[in-house]
Amino acid sequence: MSTVVVEIRPGEGGDDAVAFATELTDAVSAHARRHGCRATVRTGRTITVTVTGRHAAGLRLHDLTGTHRIQRIPRNDRAGRRHTSTATVAVLDAVATVGPGLSRDDVDIDVYSGSGPGGQHRNKTEQCARLTHRPTGLVVVATASRSQRQNIEAAFAELERRLGAAAVEAAEADRNRVRRTQIATGERPQKQWTWNDQRAEVVDHSTGARYPMAAFRRGRFDLR
Repeated sequence: MSTVVVEIRPGEGGDDAVAFATELTDAVSAHARRHGCRATVRTGRTITVTVTGRHAAGLRLHDLTGTHRIQRIPRNDRAGRRHTSTATVAVLDAVATVGPGLSRDDVDIDVYSGSGPGGQHRNKTEQCARLTHRPTGLVVVATASRSQRQNIEAAFAELERRLGAAAVEAAEADRNRVRRTQIATGERPQKQWTWNDQRAEVVDHSTGARYPMAAFRRGRFDLR
């Protein structure tokens, strides 16, 4: 079982760009279902299609990345003027549950006596714990308990939390980088795909391939 996340955003073109993004969403969902995968759609300013199934990672969804441009007369234009609208498609791996992978062999443990209020026991026994994670240099201190063991365990729990948060932040930064690489600004000149309503075809500018628009809307990206 694998999962792929498709992000679709309206670009230039106002209401017609929003409508175009919805049409792209329908095409992506249809393509997923044709190949036995489940497509879960979450709407908003960014439409997210989560595709799950045995063959999700092998679908041709990555071919759709970039800026899509459509040339047509919008239904709400009473003057019959031809418009150009855009929408962007980014295809990302699902957000994995990021584990910090903490090995206690990578941690130096120092214990020491407390200072300040707390009485003779706090000031003369080594109940405080300081952990140093050697691979990252992260230091965590725990002093709340009068038990050395409890402070050590509390420090390990906090260290795992911080390492996990750092891993999630790094993973999201990598996703943002991939997203920016795929969609750029979403402006009309940066088209990777053109949907020509007059010719009823979709053109992939990276390969020069042309697809029947009706089939493309049904998720038939393999037809030319």
